[in-house]
Amino acid sequence: MATKSSRRSHLTYSLSVGAVLALSLAGCSAEASSDSATDETDELREVMYQLSWTDSVQFGGTYQALDAGFFEDAGLDVTLAPGGPNVAGDVNTVSGESLVNISGGDGVALSNESGAGLVIVARQYQKAPSTILSLGENPLKTPEDLVGMKIGVAGTDTPALDAFLSINGLSEDDVEFVPTQYDPAALVAGQIDAIFCFYNDLPLALEAQGIEGYSMLLSDFGYNPMSQVYTVLAENLEDDEKREEIKDLLTADFQGWELYKEDTDAAAELTVSMFPDAGLDLDTQLRQADVQLDLMFSDVTDENGFGWFTDEEVAENVALYELLGIEADETLWDRSLLEEIYADGPEA
Repeated sequence: MATKSSRRSHLTYSLSVGAVLALSLAGCSAEASSDSATDETDELREVMYQLSWTDSVQFGGTYQALDAGFFEDAGLDVTLAPGGPNVAGDVNTVSGESLVNISGGDGVALSNESGAGLVIVARQYQKAPSTILSLGENPLKTPEDLVGMKIGVAGTDTPALDAFLSINGLSEDDVEFVPTQYDPAALVAGQIDAIFCFYNDLPLALEAQGIEGYSMLLSDFGYNPMSQVYTVLAENLEDDEKREEIKDLLTADFQGWELYKEDTDAAAELTVSMFPDAGLDLDTQLRQADVQLDLMFSDVTDENGFGWFTDEEVAENVALYELLGIEADETLWDRSLLEEIYADGPEA
């Protein structure tokens, strides 16, 4: 179910966090307030923000932006639309139903092969969450450790694992791919040596069972496709009104993620309280919120601001897409909004 903007008081934030936010993104906040933020007598602009998956703390910073009123402060009445396996986020943006959607960079490139006309304007994950999960008693820590091993992988993930092996001088002949559903049971039973999964879910499932696992993040070994990217229609960047709405949404969302960084427990607690019927376990959400920090923040975000991507990363992704058989070039990315938002630096 879609979630609407409101100033709910699920959480009370500390003065110290408020002080951090007063400094963080100050340059962009000031610009938003002078150019497009509204006072109480103005109408809020209604927009839809399409998320990539079902409700969970994976989107905790966005929920905090909603709860704290950052979208409203920017003059926006934002509807958050959950994603899932049957939701085509890129399609919703192409149709104009959503202003911004969260997607995978390779998925955006594939959509553009069909003429979607989309562009990536920012990113949430600095590291792709893809990982090879093994048991702590027999950890696989480097690509070379995979040689001769049985690796569980879903069919749709096989190209990614092939690309990872190729980048590291290995091939499918060096390992044995075992078709698996997205379930660690085969790993626990010793039927496979490792499973291809995501850093912020199956490893936590094992941990919840009291089983020690070891996660080898593929991004640490050259395979880092941009993940959880902010996606918009390229033509909307040429429309002054739409461009300002996108910029205001990003600014508010980034402020929410700065809150998240300061207090991941608060993000998890808010998520569970916002979605009481989603079957979310608080302990799991608390752990996921903390683990996710490793993916979302880096030296790049410290230096440039949340959501940033570099020219080098763009070039690496273009090369990676070629390896995956996906057509794309540098025009898939547009950093101009980030450059405007952080014109005075991430903490100006």
